[in-house]
Amino acid sequence: PPPPSSPAPPHPPNPPAPPPFSPSPPAPPPLKPGGLTGDPHLHFAHGGEADFRGEDGAIYAMLHHAGLAVNALFEACAFLLEHGGLKVRGTFVTDVFFRLLTEATNKSVRVEFTPNMPPTPLVYGIDGGKALQLRPGSPPVTLEDVSLWMTKGERAETLHVRTGGWAIDAAARLIWQTATPGKKQVDLSFAPLRDPL
Repeated sequence: PPPPSSPAPPHPPNPPAPPPFSPSPPAPPPLKPGGLTGDPHLHFAHGGEADFRGEDGAIYAMLHHAGLAVNALFEACAFLLEHGGLKVRGTFVTDVFFRLLTEATNKSVRVEFTPNMPPTPLVYGIDGGKALQLRPGSPPVTLEDVSLWMTKGERAETLHVRTGGWAIDAAARLIWQTATPGKKQVDLSFAPLRDPL
């Protein structure tokens, strides 16, 4: 007689249902203007901060993006701390150089902001290659999507640079309690006007 047949194996149970989708990750915090102040203290777009000591006489790239380059000259300068009069040998941004390309036609605009060596700021590429000096209170100089103008406040003169994607301010003011009287520093602020990525 034939061997008895074995019962069919049971069907495996249905797999468990996948867990429901978890909520999307939280959005990153909103971008704040980044930049640098003082000797210099760097401020990053998502809230981080750092101190940076540049080499005396060196030029560093502060912002590089499509159609935009912002470079800064660092200079050594001693100053006294507010409390205790401790002498600090720091470095400061003293000059800023911009290269901008217009979005529509890629025309080049260069700006030299050198508050310790006037006349400044000088703009090249707007008026047929001649240097054009911006002055506080004068109307903005515009080429396509690039606008430049100066304002003067109680303690600072500020160069305002606007492109289709960025708002950049460069504020020149006296270095506080410096060992070099009359020496000016430049503080920078960078704010994206649209997602830079």
